[in-house]
Amino acid sequence: MAFKAAKCSAVCSSTVIITGSHSFFKETHCLMQPMVNLALRAARNAGQDLVRRLDRFDSYQSTDQEKAKFIADCTIGLEKGIIFELKKSYPEHNFQGRETGFNQGDAKQPTWQICVIDDIANFRVGIPSIAITLCCLNGGKAEHAVVVNPMNGDEFTASKGRGSQLNNRRIRCSQLHSLSDAIVGYTQPMSFNESAFEQRQRIQSLMSQGQELRNIGSNALSLAYTAADRFQAALLADVDEYSLQAGGLIAREAGCLLADIQGKPSLSSPANLIVSNPKLLRSLVSGSAE
Repeated sequence: MAFKAAKCSAVCSSTVIITGSHSFFKETHCLMQPMVNLALRAARNAGQDLVRRLDRFDSYQSTDQEKAKFIADCTIGLEKGIIFELKKSYPEHNFQGRETGFNQGDAKQPTWQICVIDDIANFRVGIPSIAITLCCLNGGKAEHAVVVNPMNGDEFTASKGRGSQLNNRRIRCSQLHSLSDAIVGYTQPMSFNESAFEQRQRIQSLMSQGQELRNIGSNALSLAYTAADRFQAALLADVDEYSLQAGGLIAREAGCLLADIQGKPSLSSPANLIVSNPKLLRSLVSGSAE
C-alpha cells in the first residue's frame, strides 16, 4: 500500500489567490506553528511504519490471538516512537499514550495526547480509514492538533486561533443551510445508555427520511472530514478523549460547532456528539432533514 506524504516546511511561503466563476478565496501555504510541524513529522514517520507493518499483517498472523498481539505490539511501538521524537525537542512535556499510558514530565508544561490507530477494527481488516492523532493540551485545553491518515496521505492540522489545514491548505466547513444536499457522517453507538439510544434514534430517523449517510468507522477522521467539507455534518458515537480533542480542535478551527445530542456544547468523553455548521446543527438536534 502506497503512502503519500505531503511536503512541508516550517517557513511560510507566498500567498496564492485562486479565482473561479463562482468563488474567490485566499490560501496561505505553510501556516503551521513549529510545534505542529514537529508533531506532523512524528506522525508522518509513524504512519510510514504503520503502513509497512500492515503490509506484513496477513502474512505472519493466522490466529486471532496472534493478530491481537501484532496490533498491541504495533500500537505500543509506534506510540513510543512518537514520544521519543517529541521528547527530543520538548523533554519537559507530559505524554499520554492511549496504549502506553501517562509519561510524567513537568506538571506545568503541556501534555501531548497520542493515539496511533483510530479505528482498530478498520486496521484489523485492512480498511484504509485509520488515523494517527496527536493533540497538545495546555491547561487542559487543546492548542495544537494533528490527524493523519497514513493510507492516503491526508494530513489535517490545526492550532488554536489560526484555523485548520488539510495538506497545508486552509479548510472550512460546509456553508449549507439545509440537510437536503448534505452527506452526513456517522458512527454507530456501541453502548446502551440513554444518550446512545437517542443517537441511534436520530440516525434511524435520518435514514428513514432518505438522508445520505456515510460511516467510515474512525471518529477522528469523521471530525476532520466535516472540517474539510467532505462531510457536511456528522453524528458520532463513543468519541474517546483522543479523537475528541484532536479532531474537535480541527473541526472548531474550520468553523464547526460541536454539541451533544441535545445541542449543548459541553462534551466529555466518551461522547455522543453532533458536528456541523450552526444552521445544520439546529436541524440535526431537531432530527429534521430540512
